[in-house]
Formats: sequence, structure tokens, C-alpha cells
Amino acid sequence: MSRPSDLDNDPPASAALREGGGPATSTTSKASKAASTGKVGHQSMRQVNRSVVLDLIRATDTISRPELARRSGLTKPTVAAIVEDLMRDDIVRELGYTDSAGAGGRPARLLELNPDAAAYLSVEFGVERTLVAVADGRGAIRSVITSAALKDPERALAALPELVASALETSRLPRARLQAVGASVPGLVDQTTGMCKLAPNLGWKNYPLRSELERTLRRPVVVTNITQTAAIAEGRLGAARGVQSFVWLYLGSGVGAGIVLKGRPFTGMRGFAGELGHCRISDKDVPCGCGKSGHLESFTSKTAVLEAAQRAAHEHPGSRLAALAPIKELSPLFEAARSGDEAANAVLAHLGDDIAKGVSYLVNVIDPQMVVLGGSVGTAGPALLEHVTKALPRHALAPEAVRVVQSSLGERAALIGSVLLAMQIAVPSYRLVAAGEGSETPTFGAFPTQSEP
Repeated sequence: MSRPSDLDNDPPASAALREGGGPATSTTSKASKAASTGKVGHQSMRQVNRSVVLDLIRATDTISRPELARRSGLTKPTVAAIVEDLMRDDIVRELGYTDSAGAGGRPARLLELNPDAAAYLSVEFGVERTLVAVADGRGAIRSVITSAALKDPERALAALPELVASALETSRLPRARLQAVGASVPGLVDQTTGMCKLAPNLGWKNYPLRSELERTLRRPVVVTNITQTAAIAEGRLGAARGVQSFVWLYLGSGVGAGIVLKGRPFTGMRGFAGELGHCRISDKDVPCGCGKSGHLESFTSKTAVLEAAQRAAHEHPGSRLAALAPIKELSPLFEAARSGDEAANAVLAHLGDDIAKGVSYLVNVIDPQMVVLGGSVGTAGPALLEHVTKALPRHALAPEAVRVVQSSLGERAALIGSVLLAMQIAVPSYRLVAAGEGSETPTFGAFPTQSEP
């Protein structure tokens, strides 16, 4: 299934930026295996040390060599040699001096990461649209290109090189610096093979997404479920930052959950965990995209909400909701609800109760600290959050300790999460190497707590 790509003739990504010279995924796996068996060779130890230093530099605006040595526990000569290599490869650059003198009696030179030294690609295969984003070496998204969703995976990948070229041009980052790709899809993804087993709302089934993306883009690729990817972003940078056990609940074109337990994403044996949208909440014969009926997604997806709003507008011709009909987007529904319209508020109350039923499964089974509502429905307005919070005690046992909040990252959560995962497979993290995690599909490690620097 090979296809020509306008990236085929690109020079390979810098070996220095891949932390060891070989493909990112295999480098991580080999170093992890060596660490887990207690046989860490010289090359692997250099990778660990380099990764420690690079992680520290990336995590700060500026930092000195003595401070790197103090925080990393490495000797000053080791840090100096690593920094020299990073500067030679233009990954790190020197700035001015520290304000105060160090132990040697003079101010130390400050270092910063060169954000232009690397680029990372994020691809979101959504039901309504495909998003392609390019981030710089710090993970800051510089450009986002949007196109119509393609329900045929072959056509979707055939269109990708042009979108990538456009995103790179807008970001002003050259293709040669593209290190790795993170892709997300609304469906079941086998974490071992990168196979998209089933994406019912896209019509994809048993498609080798990771291998085809690697063939097309000629870069290391990590593929995950959209909700799991968004949960990673929310735990690192969003509303769940510092929370060790939470669920990111996507409510949009479909419904699904990204689960984080004790600071680590939980994906299940094959990576299929979190398909909350396909749990039955009603005996009503309302069809679901998967072919069954009565599922949470049948009542709480964007399509279902719009249909419910349109029915309410038809049944209440004198309502504010009816005046805004036809209801083709969520904004008229929430606008009518804010104005006090009874028909609109009844729709939201019923929706909030259905969402609360789904959340109650999470509360009763997982006992998370927090549930984050995301997606176009989940973040549409505070009125919905109020209805969910009010209805939850009717369906869940002991829900009072569980906070239900809306995502602070909005509709970019999955894009951001894919950037973070792409950065991880491109630069083997010392957290993975030292822990001996040998899977080529990254787990991203534990999330920081509020007390950690």
C-alpha cells in the first residue's frame, strides 16, 4: 500500500535531535531493555544523561550549567560535555549571565532551548474535520491547518502530505527538522501495532494507520485514541494538572473517555479502554454509530443534542429556541438557555442527566478525583456543567468527592496531546529509560503533582 509522498526526498531528521542517531522508537526500546536488565552500556547511559539534561533545559526558560548539575545529580564535567554537544547541534544556545556569582566567584552563563531546532507534527483525524498542526522544539503549536474529514483512510493519507507542507510553511520550520508525528483517531487503536481496529464514526476498520503514516511521512509515528491523547494534554497542561486520577470525557461527534490512574494513562490490555460512549444507558431503541442502540453516545453526541434541540423547537413554536431554528449548531441552544427559555433548558437538563449517568459509571467503577468534560458538547457552556453536577448524585454512589469540570484546553486538547507524545518518541525520556519500559508505544510516564517543580 505504498504511495508517493512529497516528503520522500526530504533529508532525514537530525540524528542529534533523535538522541542517539537511530530511529526514535527503536532507540527508546533498546535503552529501556538495557536498563531493565541492569546492563546499561556506555551508549545507553550517555542517552540517559543527555535526556536528563535536555528535559531540564526544556522545562525552564533559562538555566545555568551549575544548576543543571545540581538538579540532575550529574558531575559538572559531564554536564559541560553534554551541553557542548547540544550547542554544537544548535539544540541549545547561550544567553547572558546569572544575576549573582556562583561558587567560582563569577556569574554563570545561562542556557536556553532553541525552539527552532526541532519540529513536531500533530494530526487529528476527526469525524467532521482533519487537523494538522506543527509545534516547535518546546512543543508550542505554531500552525494549524484544517480540512474536511475524509471517511476513506486511503484518501485521508493521500491528502496528508499537502496539508503537512502547508502547515510547515506557515510555521516557518523546515521539513528537515521534523522529528516525529503524533496522530489521534476517534476509535479503537491497538497500542502494540498502531492498527486502527475500528473507528465507527469514520467508517475505518482494521487499517494499519501507524505503518501507513510512517510510510507516507517518513518519520517515527505514535497513534492513539483521541480521548486518551486529550487526557494526556489535560493532565500535563490543563484543568487536571496535578491531579493523579481523573477521566477526560469527550462529548462531541462521538463519546469516549481517556482514563488516568495514579498519574499514568490507563489504556487496557490492547489500548481499547475508555469506550464509555458505547455503554448502554437506555432501553430506547435509539441507534448508535457502532450498530447497536441505547448507548450513551446515542443521546449525548453533538448530532443527538442537535436533533433533541430541533425537536424541542418544533414542539414549542412560541419559544426562543423555535425563533432560532433550524438548530444546526450548539450555540443557538445555549443562547436560548441563557435567555431563560424553558424549552432550551429542558433539553440541557435532560442532556445533563444522560451525561451524569455515564459519569456515574466512572465514579462507581474507577473512583477518580476529577472528571473533565471536553469536546464541542462538553465545553459548550457552564449551564451544561451545572445540570451534570446537579444530576450526578441521582446516579452515582458517593460522588461528592469527585470534581466535574470543563476542559481548559478546549478543542485543541488532542492536538496538544499528540505533540507531547511525538516529542516523547523523538527524544527518549530518562523517565522511560530508567524505568525500563520497553514498549515502543509510549505511556508518557507519571504526571507531576502540584508540589513538584
